[in-house]
Amino acid sequence: MKQFFKKITNNAYSFSVVTKVLSVLIGFAYTVVYTRYLGRELRGTASVINNYVELATLFLCLGMHQAYPYFKKKTGVGPYHEYINNILAAVLAYGGAAAAAAAFFWVRHAVSACVIAVLIPLSIAVRELNYVVMIENPKVRNATQIGLEVFDILFLLALFLLTKANYFYCVLFLLVRGAASFVLAVQNLRVPLNTLRPTFHGIGKYVAYGFLPMLTLVLMEINYKVDILMLEWMGVFKGDIGVYSLGVMLGQKLWLISDALRDILTSKLAGGRSKEEVCRITRLGFGVTFLFVLGMAVIGRPLIGFVYGAEFRGAYTVFLNISLGVLGMVFYKMIYSYNVVHGHKKTNFILLLLAAMVNIVLNYFFIQRWSINGAAIASTVSYTVCGLSFLIFFVHETKSSPRDLLFFKKQDVTELIHFIRK
Repeated sequence: MKQFFKKITNNAYSFSVVTKVLSVLIGFAYTVVYTRYLGRELRGTASVINNYVELATLFLCLGMHQAYPYFKKKTGVGPYHEYINNILAAVLAYGGAAAAAAAFFWVRHAVSACVIAVLIPLSIAVRELNYVVMIENPKVRNATQIGLEVFDILFLLALFLLTKANYFYCVLFLLVRGAASFVLAVQNLRVPLNTLRPTFHGIGKYVAYGFLPMLTLVLMEINYKVDILMLEWMGVFKGDIGVYSLGVMLGQKLWLISDALRDILTSKLAGGRSKEEVCRITRLGFGVTFLFVLGMAVIGRPLIGFVYGAEFRGAYTVFLNISLGVLGMVFYKMIYSYNVVHGHKKTNFILLLLAAMVNIVLNYFFIQRWSINGAAIASTVSYTVCGLSFLIFFVHETKSSPRDLLFFKKQDVTELIHFIRK
């Protein structure tokens, strides 16, 4: 047994995939408790808050974390302490501004806005610091994610058993989870805190490099999140938004395996790997994701009704639409990492701008006609456009064959069988 675990942990890709599989299983249990506890309306409220926080976080991060792998590859070493000192200075500044904003919203009795203001600096710190950990030690980052999800389940179970869901406990969970994520992100750096000196000195090069990637990431998040915000802006009932958010979340769980491969791929590319690695990991991610989509399409309808309750059965149609778009997003996720490491910032921006515009325009018309199912169709089309545009760019840029990114090769099957036997 000891040798088995040693073999798993020695390979970065296998360890990342195993942790993501565990994350999917634990995440599934988490969604059950989370959904059963909050119900449709509170789940919709929490989704709206989270989406505002995530969009604000990406904008205020200024793309600095996207600069880290580029400078690591360029210099051969990670500007570790300098970068972290810059991040801590930025987080402290945002924290002060957030405290003032929270006080203002509290006086105005705008509780949700107050919660959003508090969560934003925590979310910024988590995103920036976890990106460093992903590049420097992806195993630690993946293992910690599982620990955080276990904490989420235990905390939710305590609330489920001891309290009756209401707006206060919904907000309490969001705040506690944000604080826990921040503590774990700081711990994962494994740097003595007394050696850190928050400063803005040297931050200019990260901001200068990261500004366009920041806009790119905002567009990416718009592609993921604007549907829920537009549902709220267009007056859709919070309970329906809760159903929609469950379907979207289940669909997006299908690309966690691709996320696991992408995280390690980014680290490998920053260390000097070539386009062949991108092709190999992309076709692997596409094949695995396709199998997951097929399986969930078959068992999804009865599973959602049984596990989450009759009030969430409408999430299956949303999920089915989103899952089709997830296949296209595999290409985006892998090739985006290649572009980040190789400095193709403008390409990422242009392709994601195209996808975001498609998403916003289609959501505007489709939500009016088909409500949450219209939002799902709009997202599916946007995801597909995004994935195919990245695929076309990569094939043109590297002179690769589309077959190299789509279909398993005999060598892949041989290596996979060998790996399983080991």
